[in-house]
Amino acid sequence: MTEDMPYLELKRWIKFFEERPVGWREDYRAFMIMKSMGFKGKPEDVFGSIRQIKKVESDKKLDDRAVPKGVLLAKMLSAKGGDKDWKPKMGKVNNG
Repeated sequence: MTEDMPYLELKRWIKFFEERPVGWREDYRAFMIMKSMGFKGKPEDVFGSIRQIKKVESDKKLDDRAVPKGVLLAKMLSAKGGDKDWKPKMGKVNNG
């Protein structure tokens, strides 16, 4: 490497590979082949890389609970003197 990698970039690469482990596509492809041959299990029960992806997806869904939705959001937006132009910010807050 001709240059040093900044610490922030290193942290982001680590997070990237935690969310998308190396080889998960190959594992999923192997699972699809197993499924075509009659395997009845789930991919996350067989492959750790797919289990990690499922865990990250479920963690992201849990973080979304704080954002108002549905009837509650509609009532908040239509409240007397409310801010009709406000839209909730979707997604996670990036802490660096």
